[in-house]
Amino acid sequence: MPNGTQPFSFQPPQSYYYLWHLAALGVIDATFGPLATGGDTDVSSPTITGTVWDAIAAKFPAADTPATVALIDVGVSRSHPNLKSRLDVIKSIDLVSHPYGAKTVAAPAASPFDPEVKASFFGGLTTNGLGVMNLSAAEANYLNSLVAELVPSEGVLRTLIEGDETFGSHGTAVAGLAVGEPAASPPGDPTAAPPETLLGNDSDAVPNRNRNTIPYFGVDPLSKLISIRTGFEQCANQFITAFLYAWSNGADVILLPRGIPDPVRGALGPKAELSQDLDDRTNWERADLFARLEEATPPTSELRPHAVGKTANREIGWNVLAKLIVAISRKVPVVCAAGNDGESQLIYPANLAAANNGVIAVGAVTPNGYRSGYSNYGVKLTLVAPSDDFEIHTRHQTRIDRTDPLVEQHCYQPGSGKVVPHSHYSLLTTDLPGTFGYAGGSDPYSTILPPYDNPGIGGGYYTAFGGTSGAAAQVAGVAALMARANKAKLGPSAKLDGLAAKAILVGACDDDAAVKPGTTPLTPDPMNADDEPAKGKAYFFGAGLLDAGKAVAAVLGP
Repeated sequence: MPNGTQPFSFQPPQSYYYLWHLAALGVIDATFGPLATGGDTDVSSPTITGTVWDAIAAKFPAADTPATVALIDVGVSRSHPNLKSRLDVIKSIDLVSHPYGAKTVAAPAASPFDPEVKASFFGGLTTNGLGVMNLSAAEANYLNSLVAELVPSEGVLRTLIEGDETFGSHGTAVAGLAVGEPAASPPGDPTAAPPETLLGNDSDAVPNRNRNTIPYFGVDPLSKLISIRTGFEQCANQFITAFLYAWSNGADVILLPRGIPDPVRGALGPKAELSQDLDDRTNWERADLFARLEEATPPTSELRPHAVGKTANREIGWNVLAKLIVAISRKVPVVCAAGNDGESQLIYPANLAAANNGVIAVGAVTPNGYRSGYSNYGVKLTLVAPSDDFEIHTRHQTRIDRTDPLVEQHCYQPGSGKVVPHSHYSLLTTDLPGTFGYAGGSDPYSTILPPYDNPGIGGGYYTAFGGTSGAAAQVAGVAALMARANKAKLGPSAKLDGLAAKAILVGACDDDAAVKPGTTPLTPDPMNADDEPAKGKAYFFGAGLLDAGKAVAAVLGP
């Protein structure tokens, strides 16, 4: 060790209940001891006295209609034992590898020499029922033309071992937090337990005895999920199609745990202290470009800066998408991640959230009572849910992971900044089995490209997760619980529209709540300016921490 350096004493992280976030969100009723090590009760062993699922079943014991969450993300593992009976494989669709959609089937789609066959997936696509969308004439023509193109189009049915799962780690993790259930297998599977032990009344699957699985629960393990796979290309049509598909297939909740690559709306603005420098540089570059274009000989319409370019309407598709999201959100709640930039502004489309629509922008908080270090915040934020944390060392605050064995080899001087406690809690969720998952897999049999029904050895089934993606997934799960409770109360076809669902969610929040198993009320922190806490709690937490029990109780009634 360097001269003068004292040996450090490493304090290992305190263990905690693997479903602590369900207790923090009020999905399960759990009593914890003190958060600090040495408390009377270990926070890894709470006393659980009930769940929101029990409350719905007790009120309407005969009702078992699931709600449907449409997940617009990068795909979900079909083979994961905690998800396979929750994923609606018939409606799930891949919009990345084929412009008119691709679906994966277990049986051969055609002959062995022709691995795919054509099929139509958009016959029921419609904008009917969305009401006034405030589209211009050009935008209305654009949308109508796209729908007219999609309705008779033909995508493909494919016979693939793993479908879209190679890149589906994020979607798989999000899906588990929303609708994961104790591991299930198809009927007749030799690893299956007797069907009477299944959670709920789903006759399509029975519990799995695989020793590598755990009794995992998402927020609503009795609802279903449609995976709508989208990519990161700047293609407005792909996302327009995704939202229309979710709407036309009767989704009760739409979950978007990521941003959309709109070339204009998708870019975060600069911080205030940097904007002047950026404006100066932009003006200089613009003046220089104009000067060089004017000097072109001979001047042509393609070179002159004031001529109408061939791509004058390049924004029209993105304009349609923005208005479509808002219109759909009034009918179906659209739950969006606020973003992980640590900025006082939200990513797109979370920043569309407003009082007159059903877009729900979700931030993240920790059991210490603070905004997660990465979580975006600001006036557009709707509410928050529990997630993991992030280290910060800036002039405004210092947030250091003191459980790191190397932390005492570094010198952290907070100066005039605030010291904010770091949380080592993370979200445990389902992982894409095999080498392409977040946890990968150390077992040689689990790293073959890619495995089929990976047994999960070496870290194949579960992973630590977080971000505002994880927080948004939990809120979507609560929205599914509300939708399912509403169906139990009013009938299988009953719907909670986006505005009503958002109002109930906001009404079930508390900006003075403690995030279990912590005991500290939500507390603002200075992230980008020293005086930010003076802006009030709503600036950091929106309406506050969501309580699933209160939300569902509001739907069920007295």
